[in-house]
Amino acid sequence: MPSYAQAGDLAILTGPELVLALAVAALILAATMLLVIWHVRQRAALTSEIDRLRGALADARSVAEIRAGILAAADQCIIAYSANAEPEVSGHLPRILEAPREPQAFLAFREWLPAYDAVALERDIEKLRSRAEPFRREVELANGRPLEIAGKTVGPLAIVRLTPLSGVREELVSLRIENQRTTATIETMQSLFDAATMPVWLRARNGVLVWVNTAFARSVEAPSVDEAIERQVEFFNAQDRASIASRIETEGLFRNKLTAVVEGDRRNFEVVEAAGPLGAAGLAIDISGIEAVRRELHETLRSHSDTLNHLTTAVARFDEKTLLTYYNAEFQRLFDLSESYLDGKPDHIAIMDQLRSRGIMPEDKPLRDLKNEIMAAYRATRPTDAIWHLADGRTLRVFTSPDPQGGATWVFEDLTEKLQLESRLNALVRLQGETLDYLKEAVAVFGQDGRLRLSNPTFAEMWGFSHEFLSAKPHIRAFESAARIGIRQENSVSWVLFANAVTAFEEGARITESGEFELADGRMQNYGIVPLPNGQTMLTFSDVSVARQAERMLRERNEALEQGDRLKNDFIQHVSYELRSPLTNIIGFAALLRDFDSGPLNDRQSEYLDYITTSTSALMTIVNDILDLASIDAGTIQLDLADVNIAKIAEQAVEAVQDKLQQNDVNIQVDLSGAQETFRADGTRMAQILFNLLSNAVNFSPAGSTVLLNIRSENDEVVFEVADCGPGMAPDELTKAFERFEQNASGGRKSGAGLGLSIVKSFVELHLGSVEIGSSEQGGTLVTCRFPAIDEAHKW
Repeated sequence: MPSYAQAGDLAILTGPELVLALAVAALILAATMLLVIWHVRQRAALTSEIDRLRGALADARSVAEIRAGILAAADQCIIAYSANAEPEVSGHLPRILEAPREPQAFLAFREWLPAYDAVALERDIEKLRSRAEPFRREVELANGRPLEIAGKTVGPLAIVRLTPLSGVREELVSLRIENQRTTATIETMQSLFDAATMPVWLRARNGVLVWVNTAFARSVEAPSVDEAIERQVEFFNAQDRASIASRIETEGLFRNKLTAVVEGDRRNFEVVEAAGPLGAAGLAIDISGIEAVRRELHETLRSHSDTLNHLTTAVARFDEKTLLTYYNAEFQRLFDLSESYLDGKPDHIAIMDQLRSRGIMPEDKPLRDLKNEIMAAYRATRPTDAIWHLADGRTLRVFTSPDPQGGATWVFEDLTEKLQLESRLNALVRLQGETLDYLKEAVAVFGQDGRLRLSNPTFAEMWGFSHEFLSAKPHIRAFESAARIGIRQENSVSWVLFANAVTAFEEGARITESGEFELADGRMQNYGIVPLPNGQTMLTFSDVSVARQAERMLRERNEALEQGDRLKNDFIQHVSYELRSPLTNIIGFAALLRDFDSGPLNDRQSEYLDYITTSTSALMTIVNDILDLASIDAGTIQLDLADVNIAKIAEQAVEAVQDKLQQNDVNIQVDLSGAQETFRADGTRMAQILFNLLSNAVNFSPAGSTVLLNIRSENDEVVFEVADCGPGMAPDELTKAFERFEQNASGGRKSGAGLGLSIVKSFVELHLGSVEIGSSEQGGTLVTCRFPAIDEAHKW
């Protein structure tokens, strides 16, 4: 049994503090055990979840491998596009398609797809990703294999599948692509042919036109291509078409030159028509210009040949083998060679050998050196020049121009006469100096330094210069003080002008100048300043006093003639007014004689009355025209401006000349398609203008022809054009066409008073317009009147 001491110790150990400490320790131990138990259970759960996820990942990998294998086995490629991530490429296309294997290179479509299809595919993918628009297209790769590309959305992904085609689908797609390419090619070629200026056509096997281009329709004057095919309008005549069909049937190809009428002109065409599976196709190339150029070239060559034959310089052309290909008549004459020998095209060395054997070629150098010199001229890159002293005493300048394509042109200039002339030149210069001394015109030549070079005695006599002064070759500025006869101060000309002209250094200041001035003794002088080469200047002075007196007499006579012309116009105006009253009475009485109340007329009386009526009407027209011109000259005529209906005045003018049209069997064609409805003008004067123009055109148009009247609006102007098919007018007649009383009866049925075009010009100018006359496209005369817009505030 324990002692009391032990019991006391035990009581101390089992006190409240110990109990509390044991309780806390037990609590901590219990919490630790609970935490360990929870951790063990949680770890077991995590281990189980990890095992489950590992199994699911293995299953997913297996499925992915299976799907990748399926894609690889199916030879397709799928591209998945998400919102922000990079596109994912799955699968590969067969190597036979030659598509890149790397995803980055595969997504660069422009590097391995055709350019057009790559751009279209990128556009389709953009629409698929932005607007979820599905697409499908077939693409033909560079190696000719077809590839189907389809796109659609699957949830948030945009899926693009690239599938190679095979079997029937491959053949079908290839045929579809080929059909599209063929159709595009045909449409492109049709667009090209429609834009081409040459006619192109396609015929069926039975010869019927099935397609033509725009140029064909325009050439056969068909309104459209469809109408040309519908009407079967042919480009060539029946004989030419039969020849083409026969050649196509036998040989399958026709190529020849034919002629056809296009736009009224007969033109030359190079025609090619070839047979094909559907029939035949052909085109016609207009070679009229080429033929004209060929003819012109032929004529030019012939003209050049004729020109060279008339030259006094010998010309010979040798080819790259030094064979003679051309020579002119002077070459034959210079070396005295026969035509038969030269026409045999001898080579250059053979010609030189023959000339040397005849003692013509130079003997101052060895034959070998001469031949080497000739051959070197053919090889030279620049023209060469040499002097030949012939054995017969003649001297030739030999110029050689090598041709880049081979050969050379040789020019032989006979300098014998030139050298002889040079010896005569010095004598001639001396003779000219003596001739200058005896000229009545004063002449002085000054050098570049302004000093006198030469002068004639008339110059010294005119100004009163001493012989000693001129012998000293003075400067130009010393002449004014040395002259004993000066220039009147009232003249604008002085010795300062002459000095400035002689001493001018700038080339622009050295110009030919002339004028007049008066000397102090009253003589009128005409001066001339003429720049000469090497900075020299020539001054010339001539006495024109007598000429000025004659000029004054002519001026006075001209004033007298002008006064007489005014008197003539006043007389004509007065007589015209006096003629109107009796003419009016005659016309009135002639009308009364035709009235039934005056009694019947026999046939002869009726015929005479017709002559009276016609003659008085023509005379009244002339009188009215003279009065109108007189009013215009006097400035008293006023225009009654209003809005004139263009169609109405054209109709009135045509009706006014209707009798002339029927009498002369002439038609009038009026074109108002380009005209406005009205314009501001004097309607009466406009009708008078058109009447005179149409009457003049009808008078000069042959029977059965058509006079064209075209009225159009152009740049705020109204343009009247009248064209006839007459003989036209000579250039000298055109310059006088608008003069009064100017008659041109050549080609016309009858000659009038010559006032029609003058009236037209006067009335057009009153409307501030202009009138022109020239040749029309039909070969006749074309008169054009232009009327600008007239301001209301304008005053006449």
